[in-house]
Amino acid sequence: MVRVIQLTPDFAVAGQLSEADFVEIAAQGFKSILANRPDGEEPTQLSANRSRELALAAGLAFQFLPLRMADVLEPATADATRAALNAMPGPMLAFCRSGTRSAIAWASAAAQVAPVEEVIATLERADFAIAGIADELRARAARHL
Repeated sequence: MVRVIQLTPDFAVAGQLSEADFVEIAAQGFKSILANRPDGEEPTQLSANRSRELALAAGLAFQFLPLRMADVLEPATADATRAALNAMPGPMLAFCRSGTRSAIAWASAAAQVAPVEEVIATLERADFAIAGIADELRARAARHL
């Protein structure tokens, strides 16, 4: 089973999922999957289409929002992530290669509606190394006010 990192009661992140993980994720009470890993990063990873099939078979809602690391703090990413959070039932599990892109995309979206210092603290409690992005999150949150 993939390691799940809970950020909030309704949102968690993980690294690349295997075929067996989808049933286990549903058994843990998750209702939705947000796939942030672009197809083709590694030859052995599940495709978005296969992930969708497995998610739906396990009774999970599914959305594919592929992200490159360079895009995780972009306003369009924050907006798309927030739209997914609002559209799909929780709790939601987002995944990418390691969980980092998904966590930062969540932080970018969350910083639009929650105090940015609380968002940063959430990432730090989950042991994400965010020193390089904390100032960018603060700046983007300030522009969003």
